[in-house]
Formats: sequence, C-alpha cells, structure tokens
Amino acid sequence: MTDTAQTHETAREGQQDHLDLPAAEVNGGTLRFATADDTEQALRVGAFSVAVPEGLDVSAGIDFCRTFYRPGTGDPADRHRGHREHGHPASKLGYEDRPDQVEQLQLESFLWQEYLPDEVTAVLRRMRQLTLDVLSGVFDAAGVPRADRDLITGGAQQDTGLCYTTVNHYRAGLSDRAGIVEHSDSGFITTICTDQQGYEILHEGRWLPVRERPGHFTVNLGDAFRVLTRKLATPVTAVYHRVPELRPEAGLPDRSSFTVYMGPRYDMPLYQYDTGGTLREYQSFRDFSVEKAGKLGYDFHSRI
Repeated sequence: MTDTAQTHETAREGQQDHLDLPAAEVNGGTLRFATADDTEQALRVGAFSVAVPEGLDVSAGIDFCRTFYRPGTGDPADRHRGHREHGHPASKLGYEDRPDQVEQLQLESFLWQEYLPDEVTAVLRRMRQLTLDVLSGVFDAAGVPRADRDLITGGAQQDTGLCYTTVNHYRAGLSDRAGIVEHSDSGFITTICTDQQGYEILHEGRWLPVRERPGHFTVNLGDAFRVLTRKLATPVTAVYHRVPELRPEAGLPDRSSFTVYMGPRYDMPLYQYDTGGTLREYQSFRDFSVEKAGKLGYDFHSRI
C-alpha cells in the first residue's frame, strides 16, 4: 500500500465491523506465516496480506493507474497515456470499460515491456516473482505435490501459464453502480496493490471491509484453487470480494489499483484431485471463464 492508503480511512455510517487478514512474508523464496493458525485461516478465507519486498517502490504503478486511461499526447514514446484508444493488437485482453465503476487495462506478462513504461514493467516483474513464491507456498500448504504443479498451472514457473496485470481506475463520478462487482477471481492467485481502502470480503455471510496493512499487498485465492482442492483434506477457498460504490472525495484522487494475476491458460483444462488424490481434468478453463463472465453480466474477451 502507498502512503495514501495508510492514511485514508473509509468509515461507513453505522458500520464498525472489519476483517483483519492473516499476514505473511516471503524470505528466500519461501512463504511464511507467523503461526499455523494463520496459514489455516488464509486458506479458509481465501485471502491474506503479504509484505511488500524490501526496496520495492510501487509508486510508479499507482501513478500509471492515474494516467493510462487519459487521452494520448501524440508522442509514440509516451506509454503513460492513451491506452483507452490504443488497441494493444498483440494482446488478447487489452482495455475494457466495465459495467461497474472500473475501467481497466489487462496485459499479459510477455507484453509488459512492449506496452508499458519501463518503470512500471520493473515493478510488475518484482511482483510477478513474489506472486510465484506465494503461489508455491499455498500449494505446499494445501498439499499439492510439486510434480503436478507445472501441469496444473500450465507452466507458471516458466511463464508459459497465464500471467497478466490488471490496471484499474475507479470512476467515482459514475454513480448508482458498484465500484467493482462482487466476484471471485478465476485463476489461482491475484496479488493486489491499491492506494485506498474499499476492498470487502463476504465472510460468514456478511460483507466486511478489510483493514489493509501498511507495507503489504493483498492476495486473493481464486476458483482454480477451489476446483483443484475441493476434495482434498485441506481445501482452498476462492474469496468472494467486491468494492462498493465509491463517491468523489475532495482532495483525493479516484481509487487506483493494479495486480498480478496467475491462472491456467485458456487453451487448457482446470484440474481437480479426486478423493483418492488422483489428478483429473475438470473443465476447459475457457468454458469455465465464459460461463462465469455471463453470470457477472459482462462479455468475455472477444479475442480469446
């Protein structure tokens, strides 16, 4: 989180409850929680906090969130603006106007250098390595054998799985709609950096705002983990989350966030362990994603 996120509190009238997520850090490539109870809670909730690596300044990412959607300057070398109209022909994702308050840019990891400012690419690459380390730690905690992981992820360690960034601008001037609609993420893991509070989790039947930790990213675990581990002794929850409607506040910019997401490729299946621990194909990840997009009320990416 940035300094803005540390100082900005969103207090909703009559709402005092909040959720403190368990916290972890990565040391020497290994994910570590303070206690076994924290590890169990992280898998049960489907979300936790992870410390920002030492020396990683995320401000370039937040600055990009505040400019990417603005009209281009006409300078072909300026990668900070003009992404709404760019087209990003090499990407299957690109810019999207969502039905909630978010407009977003999604770009695959192999295209970061081509389409994004160098300083943003550098931040994302460090976040990608952190996300890989965290993903490995969650696999360990859930009891997923190392020998299966390349198949399950499509080669996340080799960057042949699906890895992309989502850059979000919350258009607070758009009223009577959610900040971002309630949903779970489709892949395995999403590492989130944001500059303001607003993230909420459906926990034990209630929507609770998460009190974010200074100096930490938020990690969401997604549907691919839920499907994979549903029948194992340690199942992983896909966290159901949202951002409620945001309203303009004097002196504050619109909310910004950016992420690193990892999941199966759209041309491969989701996998699931049966009760005997045998790995089996479950469903095409593309079919799963198309069905899910329809339920959430938006069109699936037309290029995929």
